[in-house]
Amino acid sequence: MSENTNTSKAIELMHLGFSVSIDLVQCQDDLEEIIETARMFNSNLILRNVPDSLLNEKSLKVLKSHSHKIIVEI
Repeated sequence: MSENTNTSKAIELMHLGFSVSIDLVQCQDDLEEIIETARMFNSNLILRNVPDSLLNEKSLKVLKSHSHKIIVEI
């Protein structure tokens, strides 16, 4: 598990069945781990403060397979 406290808290909440809202400025390096955990536990995921670098076609394709459970705030 990641050393990022925010990521650890979010993952723990998803393990307990909660949906989470994540600030990507603080958790960007852990995005893949967070998405995988959301998939495993069928959690809804809100991504806040998404950097423009993640709003490109390549990055959005990673999110697409789980897009029905992900909300991207822009």
